[in-house]
Amino acid sequence: MAKKLSIDIDYFEGYQMLGIVSPLKDYALAFHINTKLDIELKKYNDIRFSDKSDNIYGFSWYYFFNHLLSAKIYLISNKSATARLIPSKKQMDYFMLFKDFSNVDLATSSIQNIRKINNVMAVFNLDLNSIKDADLFIENIELHEIEEILKPAKQASKKYIKPNI
Repeated sequence: MAKKLSIDIDYFEGYQMLGIVSPLKDYALAFHINTKLDIELKKYNDIRFSDKSDNIYGFSWYYFFNHLLSAKIYLISNKSATARLIPSKKQMDYFMLFKDFSNVDLATSSIQNIRKINNVMAVFNLDLNSIKDADLFIENIELHEIEEILKPAKQASKKYIKPNI
């Protein structure tokens, strides 16, 4: 009799995601989060997503890299002018994604600190497995990171300086 082997893979291992409900503008929320969590979220070009009709929408995208822990934090708006990034989470205004943090309690302590910000109505710990197409969402975030951060840094290090002879 043949035996079946199955592999249980957690595609979202190393990721934690928070949903934030707040009427604050993205730059104001990023400033308050930077102050409360003692981090330095920095704004980059909007991340672009397309819908089934190939309409392209831009969503604000902030990024912080912790050099000591080699961990990353992303703050992403859930709203563009006419669309939602994750329609099933339409009540959320922003998503905060933690990547490669070995300290699982960081998201919990972040929730408590972000809730203390004025005009933040609610903060939720979200299960990525419950979000439709979460793997594509994370893949697009990582591709955007490569375009915005890694490629420019690599190009800057390759600049050739012609010696004066």
